[in-house]
Amino acid sequence: MKNSTHITVLGAGVSGLTTAIVLAEHGFKVDIITKDLPKQTTSAVAAAIWFPYQAYPVNKVNTWSRTSFLRFKHLAKNKDSGVSFIPFTAYLDTQQKPWWLDALPAEYILNDNVQHPIHPEYRGYTLNVPLIETPFYLDYLLNRFKESGGELIQQEVGSVQELEAYFPMVNCTGLGSKYLFNDEKLYPVQGQVVRVAANQEIRGMATEYELGDQEMAYIIPRTDGIILGGSAKKHESSTKADPSLTERIITYCSKFEPAVLELPVLDVKVGLRPGRPQIRLEKDPHLPIIHNYGHGGAGYTVSWGCAEEVMKLF
Repeated sequence: MKNSTHITVLGAGVSGLTTAIVLAEHGFKVDIITKDLPKQTTSAVAAAIWFPYQAYPVNKVNTWSRTSFLRFKHLAKNKDSGVSFIPFTAYLDTQQKPWWLDALPAEYILNDNVQHPIHPEYRGYTLNVPLIETPFYLDYLLNRFKESGGELIQQEVGSVQELEAYFPMVNCTGLGSKYLFNDEKLYPVQGQVVRVAANQEIRGMATEYELGDQEMAYIIPRTDGIILGGSAKKHESSTKADPSLTERIITYCSKFEPAVLELPVLDVKVGLRPGRPQIRLEKDPHLPIIHNYGHGGAGYTVSWGCAEEVMKLF
């Protein structure tokens, strides 16, 4: 075991990198041990946008999401971060106020009564929210971590026993915790996305409800193309793209933005979100480890809030 000012973070997705940065910038000596480099992780498949999705408990997720929002607001001033703000419409299938709205500062709600283009009885909200362009942002985080004196070690870990020399530790392994720490509450949530060519006329949007079997529509415009989604198939662990789902995703999105039908497909990716009834952010009852995983579809959205919560636990 190392001394208490030297901490190891396990995992180099957005949660691991962000946690490592917060700890390092508070004066800790931090190493990251990871099987996959940041651009090989599930975080690299994400679209990604600030939007609390499939993450619980609601009260904590709102708090962590708001903390992250304020961090992203600051990061958007840095052109190298990959963070910017875009208008984004969330379509609901209810007249009730969505729970995640409490996490958003009121001045970033641009319209709270958007008519649904297909179902006039449904309403939507147009928001001004952070867009996190993952190819740039993950590089930004890795560079910031290294500039803080951190070291990244690429190494696969097969058991908890192998980790004892690296305690104290923060576990940010996502789905890896199912096997490494025998967490039976974790399950994969398969997400497939399609990247098409950029078009500045197409606006960002998402449906909060399903259009097919655990399938929905979302459109996220980025500088390297437009991300179309998607799916959230629980307990599905394949990372092989489904061509028929690709066609359905394009069809779903075209109902909101018909122009996507004319855009060439650049690539299709599949990632596995770490689903869990609740995010696990707590001290391990038996080991000198703080767990930070199970963020569902909100890994980026809660990343800074969860990292600061880890810091408080230390």
